[in-house]
Amino acid sequence: MPIDYDSDWMEPTIELMKCLGAMGKPSRNKETSSIDYLIDNDEEKTLIRAMVDDNDHTAPVYVDVIRLTIEELEESKYDEVIILSKRITNSAHDLVSSIKNLSIITPDMKNNFSLVEILSAIQKKTSDLCKIKCGKAPQTKEDCKGKKGRNYVCDIRRVSDDATFHATMKWKKVLLEDFNNLCEIEKEMENTLEGIQNN
Repeated sequence: MPIDYDSDWMEPTIELMKCLGAMGKPSRNKETSSIDYLIDNDEEKTLIRAMVDDNDHTAPVYVDVIRLTIEELEESKYDEVIILSKRITNSAHDLVSSIKNLSIITPDMKNNFSLVEILSAIQKKTSDLCKIKCGKAPQTKEDCKGKKGRNYVCDIRRVSDDATFHATMKWKKVLLEDFNNLCEIEKEMENTLEGIQNN
């Protein structure tokens, strides 16, 4: 997680998108006051545009940025653009709703991730964290040493098992919380690793 957004929803949302496609390194776009990510699959290019202020706090999106983004779509730079913002003005929202391959995610607007996409991102994030913590991802439940009897000795295993149940119940909102919990575990692991390297 190279950029630490001052937001409890933007960073996990970007992390989830990273798990769903090969996302390039972020680039700062001064013209739009955003941090841009490109998911470049063979079939299509998707731009993720995170609206931020100078301190990487989430920022609103206004009409001027929407117009610039529409121009980029019309020039076929991207097949789809998803903008993450703190909020959107009514006039900007009207423009977005008229464009097919342009969408907005804000804290108040429902995200468009499917249950399968969220579960897939959870599985990838769990596998990545297992490799960091134990050196490999377990192939079966028995390979994992994160649970002793009924007690969990590993938060990664606990969240993974919770997510399996939540997916069975089709609780999409709770699954998103599971993914956010994995992102928090990843941050803690990175901070611990940094502390060890600095000593």
